[in-house]
Amino acid sequence: MEPFKAQKLPHDYDFNTELINLLCEAKEAYGEYKGFLKNMSFDYKFLLESLLINDIYYSCKIDNLKISKEDMFNMPYRVKDNNSIIFNNLKKTFMFSIANSNQKGFNVSLFNGINKNVFLGCKKESGTKGSGHFRKTQTYILKPGLAGSSVSFVPPVYGEISSLMKNLCEYLNDNNDESFIALSLFHFQFERIHPYLNGNGLIGRLLIPVILSYYKNEPPILFLSESMEHFKNTYFTLLSANEEVLPIHFIKFFLQCVIKQCSFNIKKIKQLNKVYKNDYEAFKEVIGGSTIYKVYPIIIKRVVFTTNDIVVDTGLHINSVNKVLNKLVEAGYLIKEKKSHDNRVTFKYKNMYDAFVN
Repeated sequence: MEPFKAQKLPHDYDFNTELINLLCEAKEAYGEYKGFLKNMSFDYKFLLESLLINDIYYSCKIDNLKISKEDMFNMPYRVKDNNSIIFNNLKKTFMFSIANSNQKGFNVSLFNGINKNVFLGCKKESGTKGSGHFRKTQTYILKPGLAGSSVSFVPPVYGEISSLMKNLCEYLNDNNDESFIALSLFHFQFERIHPYLNGNGLIGRLLIPVILSYYKNEPPILFLSESMEHFKNTYFTLLSANEEVLPIHFIKFFLQCVIKQCSFNIKKIKQLNKVYKNDYEAFKEVIGGSTIYKVYPIIIKRVVFTTNDIVVDTGLHINSVNKVLNKLVEAGYLIKEKKSHDNRVTFKYKNMYDAFVN
């Protein structure tokens, strides 16, 4: 099977009636989602970290990393192994990507820095080799679930990667396509180039909200890994078919993911609004005084946390924080636990946790 010969961006595609209708539907869904987000019962910025954690979980699930949904909010407190390190690094890498792209746009150095940061601190093994550099060997994409001899896609030869990635960065910085279409073509091109030995899928999905934020000059609010995992078979088929896949096919798939993800997120927002309205008054009764105004936003933002997290984020004395948390545990709003693979005692805000996990 010959290596794929990637065409440089921009790609040609047929801007037909079907695509126009699908693009309009995606933009309408995104606008509706933004409306729900900005009219939440609490500041939507407290929700963004949970949406990022949710996205990283589903992205890791697509790549078959061994992380359970029940543990995704506990990852900062896990005993370190490569999976937990990568999960936590992805959160840090997201902030690194936002900060650097906002200042300088996109360049090869940024992509290499992102790949390096994802695997920073991991134990050296085949899955972490060569991080921070384009691959210098040929790699192969295998058909999911089948034996190693079953190759579905051969990415471009490594000698072409530098030129293709420079072109990809130029396209991102000087893009003339509609933002959702540009995003879909970026993801399609990046995953097909497969520039790194490892982490290509994780990075490509993590950069979707980063690039959309860059184009729209607004906070990153749309993460698509959950919907891509929902359509996982189609996703893999389009990205790993060795024959020439027309860009229009992936554009349409991507727009469908936008529509589905906005639907997922609106459903979550409706659940969280109910949680907030039901719990806020109850929290005021349990806690009393003005402490609620400092503590509750942090509990919403973190979902799972330690006593020290609340102390650091609120500036309250540890005795006051312990008193508040113990009251909320007694009232049944928080669950205090020490899991076998965690290295700290944590508190879980049950109702908000359930909105994401259950």
